[in-house]
Amino acid sequence: MSFSIDLSRFKVKSEQQMKTVIQKITMEAFERVVLKTPVDTGRARANWSPSIGAPTAASYPERMDKSGGVSIAAAQRAAFDWNCIGSIFLCNNVNYILPLEYGSSRQAPAGMVRVTLGEISAHYGGR
Repeated sequence: MSFSIDLSRFKVKSEQQMKTVIQKITMEAFERVVLKTPVDTGRARANWSPSIGAPTAASYPERMDKSGGVSIAAAQRAAFDWNCIGSIFLCNNVNYILPLEYGSSRQAPAGMVRVTLGEISAHYGGR
């Protein structure tokens, strides 16, 4: 009886620890992408938008976020709220985000998303 209780406790604790680790890595990845986004007006940084379950079509053409703080806070809230079921997305719908990702800016010639995925993969051993 006590063995099965111990296993139940272990299962609950392990699931919570895995969720915490996944959420922290997700928050870190989102923050890195936002901070790697080149800044001119701050519009590209302002348009990083997290969503759970499906990519978002949200766009904030008037919003500027040179520091990335607003976008990072929104991404961290979404990662914290995510229950690790389904997918979590970080989308950017400005019409020039793909050229930025593929080197149109001298500030981020290697992109933002691809670089971040490589860094996260190397750091956490997901080769």
